[in-house]
Amino acid sequence: MVMDLVESTRLMAADERAVIDHWRGFVRAASANISRHGGRMVKSLGDGIMAEFESPREAAAVAVAMHRHFDAANSVLPTDSRLYLRAGLHATSFYADDIDIYGSGVNLAARVAGLAGPGETIVTSEVRDGLVEGLDAQLEDMGECHLKHVPTPVRTYRVGPVGPNPSLRPAREYLAPLQPTIAVIPFVSRKNEPEQFAIGELLADGIIGLLGRTADLRVISRLSCTVFRNRATGLSVLTAHLDASYVLTGSYVLENGRLLVNAEFVDAHRNEVIATFRESGAVRELLDADNALVGQMAAGVHRAVLNTEVGKAAIQPLPSLESCTLMLGAISLMHRLSDSDFERSRVMLEHLIDRHPKYGTPKAWLGRWHNLAVAQGRGDPGKDIGRSFQLVRQALDVEPGNAFALSVKGLLHGYTERRFDLARDAYAEALASNPNEPLAWIGRATLSTWEGDSAAAVGAADHALSLSPLDPIRYYFQSMAAVPMLAAGHYDKAIALATQSLRLNRMLSATYKTLAEAQYLNGDRAAARETVQGLMAVEPEFTVERFRASSPLYLSPIGRDCAEALLDSGVPAR
Repeated sequence: MVMDLVESTRLMAADERAVIDHWRGFVRAASANISRHGGRMVKSLGDGIMAEFESPREAAAVAVAMHRHFDAANSVLPTDSRLYLRAGLHATSFYADDIDIYGSGVNLAARVAGLAGPGETIVTSEVRDGLVEGLDAQLEDMGECHLKHVPTPVRTYRVGPVGPNPSLRPAREYLAPLQPTIAVIPFVSRKNEPEQFAIGELLADGIIGLLGRTADLRVISRLSCTVFRNRATGLSVLTAHLDASYVLTGSYVLENGRLLVNAEFVDAHRNEVIATFRESGAVRELLDADNALVGQMAAGVHRAVLNTEVGKAAIQPLPSLESCTLMLGAISLMHRLSDSDFERSRVMLEHLIDRHPKYGTPKAWLGRWHNLAVAQGRGDPGKDIGRSFQLVRQALDVEPGNAFALSVKGLLHGYTERRFDLARDAYAEALASNPNEPLAWIGRATLSTWEGDSAAAVGAADHALSLSPLDPIRYYFQSMAAVPMLAAGHYDKAIALATQSLRLNRMLSATYKTLAEAQYLNGDRAAARETVQGLMAVEPEFTVERFRASSPLYLSPIGRDCAEALLDSGVPAR
């Protein structure tokens, strides 16, 4: 049995002496409890213990009992100072001496403990086989979990005490959303005129519609939010009922057919206003699909969320970060492309995978990370591409229909293996699972480009852009979409998309390549040479020979023209 204190580092930093006193009391109680059940305390560390037992039944009984140790203390402690344990049990043979116990099974017990949430005990199937459901414990099958440095999935179970009422809560952190949750309360009119009330609903509908089209946010439906319109409800009541991370509220005035809208965007957990908006526009435009007033507010909300979550991810220690901060921060830092941000992204994703072993999306994003490492010249192609495929397989093991994981699979088949048939199948499966997955649409666009089907490529690229208006990696979709435009001869559009992409991120070398090619083929040779200078600053080792060897675009009908454009614009031949 391995048992440790959850978030011990954060707790120690806040009140080291009190936590140490509580922990010393726990160790004394645990040692006595373990002895009563025929076990042996192997060792006690600063925030954890390890013990061995003769039977799973005795080990489970001790684990369940020790979770109650801090109940009295927690009843008077603030919420963020409470102490919780997590435990992992595994039945195995091991080596032992007077000092310690050794073996791969011991390490596995520690990994299994990492799956547990606060107050939980997780056991392997070897332990579960020694327990009787309803007599020794209550059991919940967690399925097969992928553990770090463990080559094969491990079947695990959650253990709770027996009793007349179920004690295992059905919801736990691995089922929680990985995205920040936003509530948009219908805006209120400053004039009590019934004919204007619908305007507030239209504003909320438009903002919800735009925010809901990005996968990195959860947006509560208007029907759930509208009951709070015109209610003098405090933020705590709103968040309690809607479980929102952020809340947008606002008011409007209608004068001579024009709207003036004021709004506040609040971090619900910190009760802090993080953005304010003051926008104006014609009321008749509210029904337009591309209404500028609504679009500006939705984009501002998205930027505020992104900046807040990434800011937390950059400065807070990993164990104290919320899962949605880890997820959004990791994605954003991955695409900033500086060495430190890129590496921080990997650490965050690995921590998120440890925290949420039943989610496929973090595994798929880490697979994407290893793929990008190779594309940017940071990684070992053989090692990192193999790791990418492994992570995608693991993601699909736990979520077979995960559209994002299937899209990453398609990118791997297409870009790294040149297996266009397998890439096409992966994108088709992704879109069958989620027709609105933008990565699948942009992958299909590039695939059609390589195969010479310009019309299909342009259509898929346009659709991908329409599905990602507020995406934190919007520049990536713009960069990718510029390639089908280039291949179709739409040079002005390719130049516009690549320029917009570089405005958002100047470190993506692929964008420079597409922009230089489009400028050259559009007749602006001087601009192409200037763009190539920027390209060589970002990717000094790039050559035309590398383009021919590594880029599937070279296989397309426009490939030779692109190679000539790069060469004539200043890219070294080899």
